Amino acid sequence: MKYKSTGVRAGENGLVKTNEFPLHDMGEDFFAMTTIEGGEDHFFNGIHRHDFYEVLWFSNVKSEQAHYIDFVKYPIAENQVFLLLPDQVHNMDKRGKTGFLFALSKDFFERLIASDIFKLFYHSTNFTVVIPEEQLKLFHTLKDLIQTEHEAGKRPAILESYIRSWFLHCIELKRKEANDRIPDSRLRILIESVEVNFKVERKASFYAHELSLSPKRLNELTKNSFGKTITQIINERLILEAKREISCCEKPIKEISYELGFSEPSYFTRFFGKQTGYTPEDFRRKMGTMYN
Repeated sequence: MKYKSTGVRAGENGLVKTNEFPLHDMGEDFFAMTTIEGGEDHFFNGIHRHDFYEVLWFSNVKSEQAHYIDFVKYPIAENQVFLLLPDQVHNMDKRGKTGFLFALSKDFFERLIASDIFKLFYHSTNFTVVIPEEQLKLFHTLKDLIQTEHEAGKRPAILESYIRSWFLHCIELKRKEANDRIPDSRLRILIESVEVNFKVERKASFYAHELSLSPKRLNELTKNSFGKTITQIINERLILEAKREISCCEKPIKEISYELGFSEPSYFTRFFGKQTGYTPEDFRRKMGTMYN
């Protein structure tokens, strides 16, 4: 499997980061797969983004293995599956890990399975599940069918049915893990609205009005489902976007603050410091040390 990687240039020692994280894209492909151990190193090591959905299925890992998604460290267990969303920031040393990788284009994934998966998690969380021992044979059988059809037949309808089946079994495990509790459907609308409007709308009243609720009732719903107020959810999304922008390029902090809807860079600096404990400049230096 090969991805095209932008935001980098060739140097004497391989790929060299230019003004932003490498962005891996699939070109004209809609699906690709490989093993984690067999994939090219520069598609894993170093901080990067994707313009597609990526599944990492870790079949075997040494002790104390982890990877980073959006600057958060996630320990890895054997037979654990992670779904990475487009534009999420990812970093992983593939040493000490074996398993499988599926890459799915945005259009393909969103048509095939997205509506089923997004009922179970939101942009403020990550979709991950551990495959139990007694179901490993089933998942490997489906994986083998996917691989055979992808490499030989490439009949779209059959390939899609195998891939969708694999994901549906992941979803069923996730439902059981959550004791079959699917959050109030209004909260999915809320999270989608936050994703679209977080840079310009930060008042609970705006989102409450969209759902025909009072701000008090909206906060009750978000606290019951997420353990957070709507303001905390918005702030977390702002901070996530700020971290991505600060870390990935040489863009001035002043410019980032305006793009995120702050009228003055000083307001952004205070907000970022309160939420993270770092100034934007200190966070940029910290990320440069961690990922270089």
